[in-house]
Amino acid sequence: MKKLVFFLMGLFIFIDVYSQKDTSKYWKFGLISTFSYNQTKLKYWTAGGDNSILIVGLVNSHLDYQKDNILWNNTLDLAYGLQQIGNKPFRKNNDKMEFSSKFGYNLSEHKLYISTLFSFKSQFTKGFEYKDNGDSTLISEFLAPGYFIYSLGMDYKPKDFLSFYFSPLTGKTTVVKNDSLASIGAYGVDSGKTVRNEFGAYFKFAFNKNITKKISLNTDLTLFSNYLHNPQNIDVNFNFLIAAKITKYISINFSNQMLYDDDILITIDPETGRKGKRLQMKNVLGLGLVFNF
Repeated sequence: MKKLVFFLMGLFIFIDVYSQKDTSKYWKFGLISTFSYNQTKLKYWTAGGDNSILIVGLVNSHLDYQKDNILWNNTLDLAYGLQQIGNKPFRKNNDKMEFSSKFGYNLSEHKLYISTLFSFKSQFTKGFEYKDNGDSTLISEFLAPGYFIYSLGMDYKPKDFLSFYFSPLTGKTTVVKNDSLASIGAYGVDSGKTVRNEFGAYFKFAFNKNITKKISLNTDLTLFSNYLHNPQNIDVNFNFLIAAKITKYISINFSNQMLYDDDILITIDPETGRKGKRLQMKNVLGLGLVFNF
């Protein structure tokens, strides 16, 4: 475990050092990376409690290119967290992998771009659903699910840090590269198949700005409507991240993610297996090392 902690710390320090290299005047690079480690060790502690370890790492970055009428925006969001309580094995409490690339050509002085967009979303490791008796069931892993978006549309950027993108021509591919999950039709794919293709409309709002020298705010909202199946039921993905520096290398950050997909059934009662459609929510509050460029 100590090796993992030192490896993650080294990775975040390397990213911070690399990010401070000089770049062309046409490129802009931004990075927020945090790492936190908390451990509680008790022995003969009369007040009671459990030993615990919590490890969380997060990277939020963007790389942008702008020259003449060309604008190219790239974002990468990574997060991973592990926790251990008592003698139980480690369980993950955060796992996120999202990449987006948008290329546009300016059509007017009003900062309106005709653009193409590609995005990918998945996770790093296997995810399990745990019952009270300790039994677990595999419910996800890398590329199970994996989501791909590819679209052509218009992007309005009134400010460098603000974007409104709309596409009436969008393809969405859901991949479930796990036979056991594919066999039960997990994540909206047909039972026994590993890929589901959809065609519809896509909207993305993005805001990425340093509010002050010590506070950064990143948020985005994406909406997708499938023309071919229940177009009124819109898929929603909302991300919010605010990070504030307390000292040069210590920060506090809060992130929130909300997901809704009409084709995904969530297990409401693990003991009975009852499923239903639900809004998924994840909140993470952290205090730890930060590298912000």
